[in-house]
Amino acid sequence: MERKHIVWKHVIDYRYSYLIGFALLSISSVMQLVIPTLLGTFTDRLEMSLLTYKEALQIALWMLLAGLGIAIFRSSSRIFLFRLSRLLDRQIRDDLFRHWETLSTQYFKSRRVGDLMSHAISDVSVIREVTQGGIFNILEAVVLITLTVVTMVTTVDPLLTLLTLLPLPLLTILSYRFRSRIQRESVDVQEAIGSLTSRVQEFVAGIRVVMSFRQEKEQIRLFGEDNHHAVAMNRKLVKSNSLFGALSSAVVGFSFLVSVVLGGIMVLHGRITLGEFVAFNSFLSLLMGPIDNLGKVVSTMQRGKASEKRLLAILNTRPDVADDSNADFSIESLDGAIEVRGLSFSYPEASEPALRNISLTVPKGTSLAIVGKVGSGKSTLVHLLVRLYNPPRGTVLLDGRDINEIPLHVLRSHIGIVPQDQFLFSTTIRDNIGFDPKPYGDEEIEQAAKVAQVYDNIAEFPHQFQTALGERGISLSGGQRQRVSIARAIIKKPSILIFDDSLSAVDTETEDRILEGLNSVMESRTTIIIGHRISSVQSADQIVVLEEGEIAERGTHESLLALGGLYADLYHKQLLDEAVRGQESEWEGDKVANTVPGTPRASQNLGVATGGRAG
Repeated sequence: MERKHIVWKHVIDYRYSYLIGFALLSISSVMQLVIPTLLGTFTDRLEMSLLTYKEALQIALWMLLAGLGIAIFRSSSRIFLFRLSRLLDRQIRDDLFRHWETLSTQYFKSRRVGDLMSHAISDVSVIREVTQGGIFNILEAVVLITLTVVTMVTTVDPLLTLLTLLPLPLLTILSYRFRSRIQRESVDVQEAIGSLTSRVQEFVAGIRVVMSFRQEKEQIRLFGEDNHHAVAMNRKLVKSNSLFGALSSAVVGFSFLVSVVLGGIMVLHGRITLGEFVAFNSFLSLLMGPIDNLGKVVSTMQRGKASEKRLLAILNTRPDVADDSNADFSIESLDGAIEVRGLSFSYPEASEPALRNISLTVPKGTSLAIVGKVGSGKSTLVHLLVRLYNPPRGTVLLDGRDINEIPLHVLRSHIGIVPQDQFLFSTTIRDNIGFDPKPYGDEEIEQAAKVAQVYDNIAEFPHQFQTALGERGISLSGGQRQRVSIARAIIKKPSILIFDDSLSAVDTETEDRILEGLNSVMESRTTIIIGHRISSVQSADQIVVLEEGEIAERGTHESLLALGGLYADLYHKQLLDEAVRGQESEWEGDKVANTVPGTPRASQNLGVATGGRAG
């Protein structure tokens, strides 16, 4: 269901609480009328020389009590209403974050991080200002203006009241003229803040690249441009607010001028007393505060409206990937049998399909390896298996069921994936490995780390598994991050294990140890391995070679070598590369040997000869 309001819905949901705040504010407003009345009485008694010491003391006491009552009830109403604004502040952020979690990866690929942060911080803060200062000032203005005008008409003079308040409708015209302008400029300010935040986030995330390529000056220039733009947008908004406030103050000042001139004339002609004149101007002073605040309220409301539109655009975004209407929620587990039937898939922004007519079967407990050039569609196939995108109906089946009919929480809880980017969170190593709704014990955490061949590295850290990682796990090396990601996937004991090029950052020796440790884990589970190294995929039950989104070859390691196609070419190329690297390593070792004093020349030559034959 589409949401149309944020602030108004909050007011409706907490209407009784707002009514209590309104009642407290009304009592405060009534008490504010007591002081001008007492001032008028005091002035009249004083002018007629009838004021006694006792009367003066009583008037002072009543004014003191009225002031105390105003302070108590006004403060209570502010606390009550401001508390509600903080509740809305918390609720919006909760709703926003929960909704973000339902959206697909495609949504986040097309948005900048800074813009999302701006929504969660800046826009929400503006909405809070609306419910905090805006609603309070509106309620106070409605109550105080109504009560004050009625009192001025009934206790002083209706004509003077009418003429004095006659300029005030101009504020309505000003509000209308400035409304769209302030709203438009508020949107510009929020977008400028989003751009500035994105610039900072990008700089911090890429600080190593910036320093490596000596781009500090360029980054300063780019940040300066965004910063100046943000300042310029804020200046425009400040100018509009200031102009509106100045014009509003001018209208209010003109009302005071009318009051002083006409009221003075009426006093001189005996139509009203001096005390009534004093009381009238005191009542008018009470009006000026709320009326002046209405100008600020207009600005706040327009800014709030702009922010509300931005937030509603997010909250009303339907997730691309969600539980299907035909989803079978009786499914609680998966065995892991995979079947792909004639799968073709295109990304929303792409003109060419990423996958074309893919058909394959992976029986439960067997392994599938996928190899191919960069951009051939390997990761796309995996993303469809975990439904980061929706595959066409009837093309991807798990245990004989269309994957679209399997509830997302069941699907993803039974698939363990090691992605390419090895993202780690800014928490402890233990929490990163045990990143799952299910709690894990220390023994399970350590066993997963041992299988992933990262236990020894962790044991060397001062706090071992309680070591806190930096942002995105930056305090670990690339290979260590990959192995922690592997441990995070296998600890779930999922029905399906997916390794998306997850051994690229480790050396061949560590790769062999990891694969050896994974044998027991993979034995009863369906496993998909995406890799560039033949060594990591050659033992798979079946191997698929993708080229430009299509299956070019399939078979076992031996049958594909015998075929002499793309797979065989890749295999022989890697053998040649390894041989060259091995030869270069031996040459480096020979150079070192030549520099060691006392090394027999014959031994050095023998080493070269042996190295040459071995290479």
